[in-house]
Amino acid sequence: MSRHFMAALLLLITLVSVGGAQAVPQYVRIVDSVMADRLVAKVAPAYPPLARQARIQGQVILKAHINKSGDVENLQLISGHPMLAPAAIEAVKQWKYIPYVFNGEPVKVETNVTVNFTLADKPAAEEGADDVPGGIPGGIPGGMSTGVVGTVSNAPNGAKRVRVSSGVAQGLLLAKVAPQYPPDAREQHIQGVVVLRALIDKEGNVASVQVITGPQELAPAAIEAVKQWKYKPYLLNGTPVEVDTQIQVNFTLVP
Repeated sequence: MSRHFMAALLLLITLVSVGGAQAVPQYVRIVDSVMADRLVAKVAPAYPPLARQARIQGQVILKAHINKSGDVENLQLISGHPMLAPAAIEAVKQWKYIPYVFNGEPVKVETNVTVNFTLADKPAAEEGADDVPGGIPGGIPGGMSTGVVGTVSNAPNGAKRVRVSSGVAQGLLLAKVAPQYPPDAREQHIQGVVVLRALIDKEGNVASVQVITGPQELAPAAIEAVKQWKYKPYLLNGTPVEVDTQIQVNFTLVP
């Protein structure tokens, strides 16, 4: 009886061990917004000509597997129009992220990525709205947007300037430099979000940056990084214009 009991106990321990090993995920599931903040290089998708002609627009949602180096190694289509999905996949697989660190070691990550394709139906002058959902004035190169319209004004230099939401600006982002965590702030365990007001010129360069809010110990690092970001020019009726927008830079200490 004792021998049978011991055999059963060993079998139970083995099954529990195997089950525990199988429960460890190959990829750590990370919230979409967290990985979006770790994006350092972003390629905008090219709007498929046939989809543009057919007036097809919408969201493409992809499941992305990101390796320990921050490269996208696999993509799966979750939802989206089949005429838009290939362009979204082709762009996203070129994106680059800051490696996600868990317990001091880089890990593989699973997250969702949303790519928006929006066609502008009418010029901005006809919209007559301030930050109203529905389209992008004049369209965005590649057809990528988040569906928010900004106000049009004249800059001091006489150029046209458009106020857009942070989501629209993020859709135009081509190159992103991650901020260096200030050593003093790290030692003091200071973390948080720095919100910046940025002026992007007609060539897509960050012309000026101002701090709106955030820990003063983190603000200089955020400004230094954002000044190096590069955007696609924003088109208003086919002409590049200056953009006024807000940018959030997150500083988080890994336990």
